[in-house]
Amino acid sequence: MQPMRDRELALCAVIVALLLPGFAAPTRAQTTTPTPYASISAEVERYAGPGRASAYDLTGQVVRIGLLAPLHGARKAEGDAMVAAAQMALRDTASQRLTRGRHVALAVEDSSGPSWGMVSDAVIRLMLNDEAVAVITSTSRVDTHLCEQVGNRIGVPVLTLSADPTTTQVDIPWIFRMGPSDDQQTQGIAQDIYSVRKLQNVLLIAQHDPESSRAIQEMKQATSAFGARAPGVIALDELPLNLRPIMRKIEAEASQAIVISADPSTAAILLNALRSAGVKTLCYLFQDASSEMRDASTSELAASDVWTVAGADEPTGNRQRFAARFRQSTGVAPSLVASQTYDAVILTVQALQIAGPNRARVRDEIAKATNYEGVSGKISFDREGNDNATWHLVQLK
Repeated sequence: MQPMRDRELALCAVIVALLLPGFAAPTRAQTTTPTPYASISAEVERYAGPGRASAYDLTGQVVRIGLLAPLHGARKAEGDAMVAAAQMALRDTASQRLTRGRHVALAVEDSSGPSWGMVSDAVIRLMLNDEAVAVITSTSRVDTHLCEQVGNRIGVPVLTLSADPTTTQVDIPWIFRMGPSDDQQTQGIAQDIYSVRKLQNVLLIAQHDPESSRAIQEMKQATSAFGARAPGVIALDELPLNLRPIMRKIEAEASQAIVISADPSTAAILLNALRSAGVKTLCYLFQDASSEMRDASTSELAASDVWTVAGADEPTGNRQRFAARFRQSTGVAPSLVASQTYDAVILTVQALQIAGPNRARVRDEIAKATNYEGVSGKISFDREGNDNATWHLVQLK
């Protein structure tokens, strides 16, 4: 076995050290014993540790915002949308200079590879080599948890597009989620099905992975809470999909509503198959599944009654202008991923203008977001970093 290169060994050592209990990143010399880093109470989650003094400010004329995005493979469209939206946000804030002539730039790393190794190294590069003042992650739960663990050790704010509720359940003050959790979405979908529409015969189509397994359990629990019949389940065990047996099962179930928990490309294949077969059953998509088709053309979805989660029920002028500019720049309509990335960058730049190039102070300013009117909807972070703004079920058109 060939020995590892020195750089690889160094990166591995940093990662292991970061994940060891009691590790504190030596980003600045400390002359006094720091107070405990977190204060957990019923009122507000605050970061109470060191780092706000000017001695902890990031140096240099360029302040970087980190972007951890899938740039290759099955989720490349998501990564491309993140990069395009982040670049647009920086162009829109270019005139808003920071103190002492500093300006903001992106530091982009690819999360397409294996989590242990390529992605973990990318997180370290963003936070240590690039000294990102904050890092924005994709919808990937694994990427988010990696960023969260390292960011919590070093003291770097993380804004995630993931709907995984476990990212904010341990009272870590450095994590912020840009949208409703899977739990909130499940409750909203179940309420619309069982309470508003009074339906009973429901089918859940889910990919065979940990995220969809969780969605199945949550949907069954929500169904039980409404006293309704347990939903039927079709597990998508293999990719590419063999649509013939799946469509036979759907037709045999004769369901009143179909809930789809899958990645965007798989969800689109299923919807196209339903439309082609003339099946007009009411369909619900979780936010992840609909992220690449939020602004699909009317002709594509006209034959389907498809609903998903959104942060706003009515488009504002700001959202409409963003959508038009994004389409002009990229040739495609903005997905939810693009809108949330744009908002995450804008929130970070605004925090930088107030706090200066200091991660702890930037974290404080991001945490203050209340009823922020973004292009993805209103944003209000609670004490755990959840977006607690009102969200709605909207029809895909």
